[in-house]
Amino acid sequence: MRKSLRTWVELSRSALLWNFGQFQQFFAGQAKICPVVKANAYGHDLAWVGKTLAKSQIWGFCVAYDTEAQALRQLVKDRPILVMSAWQSENLPQLIRHGVRLVVWDLDAARIVAQAARPTNRKAFVHVKIDTGTSRLGTAPNKLIPLRSFLSRSAEIEVEGVFSHLAESEADDLSFTKRQLQHFLEAAANFDVPLRHIACTAASLRLPLKGTNLVRLGIGLYGLWPSAATKKTISGLTLKPVLAWKTRVLQVKTVPASTAIGYERTFITKRRTKIVTLPIGYADGYDRQGSNKSKVVIDGVLCPVVGRVGMNLIMADATGVRNVHSGSLTTLIGEGITADQLAQSWGTIHYEVVSRINSHIPRLEVP
Repeated sequence: MRKSLRTWVELSRSALLWNFGQFQQFFAGQAKICPVVKANAYGHDLAWVGKTLAKSQIWGFCVAYDTEAQALRQLVKDRPILVMSAWQSENLPQLIRHGVRLVVWDLDAARIVAQAARPTNRKAFVHVKIDTGTSRLGTAPNKLIPLRSFLSRSAEIEVEGVFSHLAESEADDLSFTKRQLQHFLEAAANFDVPLRHIACTAASLRLPLKGTNLVRLGIGLYGLWPSAATKKTISGLTLKPVLAWKTRVLQVKTVPASTAIGYERTFITKRRTKIVTLPIGYADGYDRQGSNKSKVVIDGVLCPVVGRVGMNLIMADATGVRNVHSGSLTTLIGEGITADQLAQSWGTIHYEVVSRINSHIPRLEVP
């Protein structure tokens, strides 16, 4: 099948299960695990990750939006799914009927959920979002009383959990993160609920879990360290990248010195150069910032990307590859090119690199 594809993503089942097992051992029963599968499972394919982990020892899944929850519920029938970021009010009745857990970030949101639950004759299970310093969604700890009062009186809502989000748990300095954790624990103590959670991958590895009982495992599950600071402070934990991104050479041509390559002629050859054209571009998620900076691997040789990254095509200097031809396998992530390295050449973070790989690109499972 791969021979008929222009570009594809390979997903390693064994790597995903290995990473999950590593975290299971690390937490040693201190907290339940909730895989985060938002943004198409960080580009790894929501359906594949959901089905692969559905039978594992997890609490459930975390997504960002209600549409992701609806898609996942079609595949995973018997696990909780928590919408952490946003829902559309018109979708609430269906979500409630399907047992999807809903974020409630303030009093207005709670009222909308309660109203939507009435005609369903079912309770809406919610998790209250507390803003402990990230200043995104959530109610500040000192303004929780009206929300808590409404929830305690509501016959339509059952508060299953309280949670918050950390602003810089991946940083070298954890002082602000520790203050956020303390604010959260103090606020959470005012709720009699079964679940309390604040830890992402980095926080779950670097902070004590006491006072919480659920971790939202995101980037680490996919074999990527949240940050260099996280990796250097943790021993005894080995992660394996789950994703590899590949394509094939479309055309090979040899051009003389002083030849301009691509849009705006940003690269001029200095010698006779073997140029390969690859059927990948920024519409596929290969960022334009990689122009004249990124590298690809062809037949084990690192080849620099030359010229502007186009919407659908990029070029690379394959002069050092002896037998390159149309159809030659080319690796964009893998074979020594990590998502971190690609992120550095793009001026961004590896979260963005993998999550932006176009969802229309085929995902293929490998052992």
